[in-house]
Amino acid sequence: MEIKMDITPEKKYKVFNETFKLCAFSLSFALLYPNRKTALKRCIIITVIITFCGGQLFWFIHYTFKCLYTLDLYNFSRNMTLAVILILFFIKTYYVMYATHKFARLLDKISKDLLEANNLEEEYQTLYDEHIKISKATEIFWLIIPTFMSALFPIYAGALMSIESIQTDDYQRRMVHDMELLFVEDIQSEAPFFHLMFAYNCVQCVVLVPNYCGFDGSFCIATTHLRLKLKLLVLKVNKAFQNSKSRQELRMKMNDAIREHQDALDFFVQIQNVYGPWLFAVFLLTAFMISFNLYQIYLLQRIDLKYTAFGLAGVIHIYFPCQYASELTKTSQETAVDLYLVPWEAWGDNGVTKLLIFMIIRAQKEMVVTGMDLVAFNMELFKTILQTSFSFFNLITA
Repeated sequence: MEIKMDITPEKKYKVFNETFKLCAFSLSFALLYPNRKTALKRCIIITVIITFCGGQLFWFIHYTFKCLYTLDLYNFSRNMTLAVILILFFIKTYYVMYATHKFARLLDKISKDLLEANNLEEEYQTLYDEHIKISKATEIFWLIIPTFMSALFPIYAGALMSIESIQTDDYQRRMVHDMELLFVEDIQSEAPFFHLMFAYNCVQCVVLVPNYCGFDGSFCIATTHLRLKLKLLVLKVNKAFQNSKSRQELRMKMNDAIREHQDALDFFVQIQNVYGPWLFAVFLLTAFMISFNLYQIYLLQRIDLKYTAFGLAGVIHIYFPCQYASELTKTSQETAVDLYLVPWEAWGDNGVTKLLIFMIIRAQKEMVVTGMDLVAFNMELFKTILQTSFSFFNLITA
């Protein structure tokens, strides 16, 4: 007797959290994955974690103001470099909690498009494969850079102490971030307090990493997905004019293309609504971070490995949003031209031509990602931030 079993073939394209596993894991680990049902619970847990780190925050804030009061400019600039990271962490964490519903809708839309791609022709799927590959490279990058930068501080301090302990018994004990701890100055370098503080600081490094891996990476994934939607739109219109067998079929396909164009425009609005406030915060704070790193190098008259690497990370942190936003704008600019180049003249259908003109007119409006409609993200902005940082550096060294 022959038994027949229906085996459902595995889908090539899956939802967001299965396609971009590293980004989804980072968002989940940072308690930022937009699960609507757990928003309050996640907010409470993060607040508890921040409260646990409250002692270090108190010492950090006190030491920063003390350095400013005593005009200890080197240590003040060193603290301000880390202060930018902490401020961005707080802004991003509670903003993403607040924007859970908007962020969830954006990720749901990406998931829906990915699942629908399983039913598309091979030519369309090739475009999906190309853009998913770009997005996966991005999420790997956003995992490596924050992890490396966070691990650099304890590893650097630990490595120096290990080397010095081999050479001498009287070696200097270095904290993850060296600073004066109010009320415990006399014992902060003594065992076991020092070892407990070192472990305490490592926990804070672990807390920071996924916050920067997930949400930042999701911006690059979202803008790449919108570029994909625009490329698919042009391909669909082109194939409609090439393969339609009747005017009625062509008009139906053009109406479908118009709906997809509107869907792409709506997705752009979603991107703007979700990431606009975060981009504005990045814009404001990154220039200061770069400037304070340059100032440290100026005061030391040499390159400090930790803070130079931190400064370069700051440059990268503003470069990638500018680069991906710029690529999106470029693709949106090309869309109108690509739509005009489809073989529309071969049909001579005034009704269809009017539909195409309507799409071209709408496509002529550039998709410019902004920080709360106040600053446009593109490569010009990146150059401006570097110039502003250098100007600020010249000001504070004058």
